[in-house]
Amino acid sequence: MKSKAIHIFLARLLLIYGLHLIIKWGDETFHHFFDFTRRGIYFSFFVISLWMLCLYLLDYIKKKWFTPRKKPFAYLLFCIAYGYVFALITNVVYRYTDIRYFGTDWGDIGYFNPMLILGILILFISALSFYEYFQTELTVKENQLLTEKLKKENAIAHYKLLKAQIEPHFLFNSLSVLSSLVHKDADLASDFILKLSRLLRFSIDRNEQMYVFLDEETDFMKDYFFLIRTRFGNSVTLKNDLDIPDRRDVILPPGTLQTLTENAVKHNGYGPENPLNIRLYNDKEFIYVSNNIIPKENPYESTGIGLVNLSRRFHLLCRKDLDFGITGENFTVRLPLISKTTDYAYLDH
Repeated sequence: MKSKAIHIFLARLLLIYGLHLIIKWGDETFHHFFDFTRRGIYFSFFVISLWMLCLYLLDYIKKKWFTPRKKPFAYLLFCIAYGYVFALITNVVYRYTDIRYFGTDWGDIGYFNPMLILGILILFISALSFYEYFQTELTVKENQLLTEKLKKENAIAHYKLLKAQIEPHFLFNSLSVLSSLVHKDADLASDFILKLSRLLRFSIDRNEQMYVFLDEETDFMKDYFFLIRTRFGNSVTLKNDLDIPDRRDVILPPGTLQTLTENAVKHNGYGPENPLNIRLYNDKEFIYVSNNIIPKENPYESTGIGLVNLSRRFHLLCRKDLDFGITGENFTVRLPLISKTTDYAYLDH
């Protein structure tokens, strides 16, 4: 990110330097492009500094109030007005300083010079259009690279996830629970088989996808937790306090909630008298997965599907990292709440 910011800065500096040479070329008071007199150096420094500030201020305004691809005409009109204001500032401040400190005779040219302002405005709009075009092309290519990286990352993660779910311990424990249920509760055994099959099917079907919708992920997590609850009974509880009206708009990497639930179950000690309580909740920006900490005598060896891998996948998907840590007696993971329609419409499901 730092390298990209430097490249953008240098590209803008080169572009503005070239434009200011065009203005110099049109000003007969300068003898040539590279006029290194005190006045020439002042002019170059003033124009370059002002218009670099202009571009970075425009970046801030665009990020805060505009989405060019959704409001192209409003953005164009704003850029024209914005460029006019800075062209006027360039004219007024430079004329005042040039007359007062360098004694240049501007003749009948007043502070409001329509031709000069129009010329600078045309240069600004042309340069901005050129820059926006190549910025869009660069963004498209970056998104393509991110998409490929995310596909690779998810393929690795889901391979590990599927491997963990069909490893001997997982199957042995699931089949042991199932064998005991068959003789005690046929209906519960049937539900257990159904949830287990859906769990494995989800892992296989979503192996190539970069993301799933929140409602799919919560259904997947519920199937997984059903197996856990059947095995451990009241020793493990799950409270879903997610308050998100449109769960078909929120996306996240496949297996996210199941992975965090699995980690909580594996890395804590619990029992009927001291249950493990897992809670899901959210605010406007994040989804939280929290559980009470119960130290385990013999810590479970991780399968490799951990927070580091999950954080990398979130970063590739939304360029934000998940955050986790201990708050009081709880371990909490904070996940960025990603809206597909507002910021990530370029992704193909």
